[in-house]
Amino acid sequence: MALENNSHFFSTLQSDYAAWLSQILLSSLYEDLASRKKIVAPTLFNEVVEDDIFIPPRVRDSQGILHQLAEDVLNSETKPSRDVMEVFLVTFENFQASLQTLENGLLFADFGIDELTGLATQDKMIPELERELERRSRRGQPFCFAISRIDGEAERKNSQNIILTAKSIQKTIRSFDDAYVMGEGEFLSILKHSDSSGGFKFIGRLNNSLLSNEEINFTVSSIIAEPLPGDDILQLISEVRHDLDGLSSGSKGAMGQYEEASQLTQYLKSLKEKK
Repeated sequence: MALENNSHFFSTLQSDYAAWLSQILLSSLYEDLASRKKIVAPTLFNEVVEDDIFIPPRVRDSQGILHQLAEDVLNSETKPSRDVMEVFLVTFENFQASLQTLENGLLFADFGIDELTGLATQDKMIPELERELERRSRRGQPFCFAISRIDGEAERKNSQNIILTAKSIQKTIRSFDDAYVMGEGEFLSILKHSDSSGGFKFIGRLNNSLLSNEEINFTVSSIIAEPLPGDDILQLISEVRHDLDGLSSGSKGAMGQYEEASQLTQYLKSLKEKK
């Protein structure tokens, strides 16, 4: 319900700003200065937004700039110049686009979909992994998952790189497999009816897809894991990601397999890493 309310907030705000724009345009062309000063702008975010609605600082700044430009237009004793009006309208369009993006982001989040890539989010990923693990426990049906991450911190933050990687993953997985966004430039693919051997074949197909795309000038490292009955999914993902850290730090475009270790082995490994 909170997401629905927040989405409605942005939708209503866009309507308010559209009406405000009409008032400004008509008033600046046909009314005197005294009449223009009666136009009331929508309330600034920091005066109305509740704690559960996050507004990025750049959008707050954009709103403040827009309101200042509107004041300049309305306080002009003569008809605003073309240049002044163009700057105001461009700023208005950009601000409205930001509100639309925020509204869409909430709608996508409500359905567990990542807005940038169109892939499902982590909220949907964990229940699906647990369902597959249950199927394995009851039917002995194998499955594995692959975590793929764009190499390099800067490359991982590039939205275009994220989109290109997501597209390659979508092309690579089979129709009954699933892919999810885990974090910035990081993805998890659930490979159903596949053991680790099938997981390596998936990584090979993914790497070929990346290499064949001339738009891609970065690399992706991947690691596969085959969960077993009794595994704690969240803990397993954490351990696999830790192994991927080590794998990708050695070389770019690396691929590997997570090997579950005994508690003693994990303890000795942690001591060695501390040294």
